[in-house]
Amino acid sequence: MFTGLVEGTARLAAVSRHTGGATFTLEAPFLMDDLRVGDSVAVNGVCLTAETVGGGSFTATAVPETLRRTNLGELQPGGRVHVERAMRADGRFGGHIVSGHIDGIGHVADVYPDGEARVLVIRVDPSLARYMVDKGSVAVDGVSLTIMRAERDRFSVSIIPHTQAVTRFGEIQIGDTVNIECDVIAKYVERLLAYRSDAGASGGIDAAFLARHGFLR
Repeated sequence: MFTGLVEGTARLAAVSRHTGGATFTLEAPFLMDDLRVGDSVAVNGVCLTAETVGGGSFTATAVPETLRRTNLGELQPGGRVHVERAMRADGRFGGHIVSGHIDGIGHVADVYPDGEARVLVIRVDPSLARYMVDKGSVAVDGVSLTIMRAERDRFSVSIIPHTQAVTRFGEIQIGDTVNIECDVIAKYVERLLAYRSDAGASGGIDAAFLARHGFLR
C-alpha cells in the first residue's frame, strides 16, 4: 500500500522491451537507504517490484497488460517518473489509501495558473469520473491530490508550488497522459450498494446490514 506522497522523481536510465513486457532501469539514489530486491515501488503510481538494486538505481519490469493500461508504455530513456516506496507500518499516513493498481488513463485537457498554484484539468472516461467528487481524493501518476471540481468526463486539481517542485506536474503539458487511480473507498461503497437490488439473495448482503452501516439512505 502507498500513500500518494511521492518521494521524488527518478530518471529513466534505460528501457529494455521484450516479449515479456519492458524492464526499466531507474536512477533514484534517494531511495537506496533501505530499498531491497523484492520491495514494492510505485512508478507513476503503478506498483512494481524491484528486481535488482545497486549503484543508486533499481530495475523493475512491467508486463504487457500493465503497459497497455498505463502510461508506462510511453516511457523513454531520459524521462522522469514519480516514485514512492511502500508505506511503512510505523510511518505517517499523510495522503490517502493508494494501492498502485491503476484504473485507467487520463489526458491533460487544460493547464492554467491560479495564483501560485497550477490547475490541471484532466479528461477521463465517465466510468472513472463517477468515482470522483468535489474535495475527494484521487491519485494522478501516483500523487495524492484533492479534486477541485468533478464533472461528467473530467476533473480539476490544483498543484501547489511545493508539489510542482518535487513532481513533474510543474512541467506537464496539455495532451500528456497520466495514470489514474480512483479512491478505493468509493469503489468498495459502489460494490456494496450493488447488492441492494439483490438483498436477501443467497450469498448477498441483506438490506438490514447495509442500513445498519449507513449504506442505504
